[in-house]
Amino acid sequence: MTANPNSGIEKTIKDYIELQEMFRLYAKKRLDLEKEYNKLLTDHNGEAKNYNLEQADKIYKVYCEMISCEKQSKIASDSFQEAENKLKEIGRILYEATIHAEISLPAINGTEAHTRSVMVSYSNGGVHVREQIILHTFI
Repeated sequence: MTANPNSGIEKTIKDYIELQEMFRLYAKKRLDLEKEYNKLLTDHNGEAKNYNLEQADKIYKVYCEMISCEKQSKIASDSFQEAENKLKEIGRILYEATIHAEISLPAINGTEAHTRSVMVSYSNGGVHVREQIILHTFI
């Protein structure tokens, strides 16, 4: 079933999926930056703690990016929790029914915009979202 573009439920499902992906992206990026930060500390005279200006600047920039990603990850996580709570509320309203929809998602982190077949199911107050990317073939 194709989703209604004016649907509040569609927007909630879309937000849930996008925010979950953003949270994962920022968490991974932060972890990668932390590894890079630690590597730079050890590669550039780690024990001696003597850095030239270029080394210190590079370490500082990576550290600032790491902190920024941590903040973005926290914002995405909090927003994701809000979307999840909205989905749980919808589940209570619909008496834990299952929702099937095709949701169009914008490009995220270099991926192309695409449509996903989504099934939202509810059980014991929880929510489970299963997704499958729909590939469109044009002849």
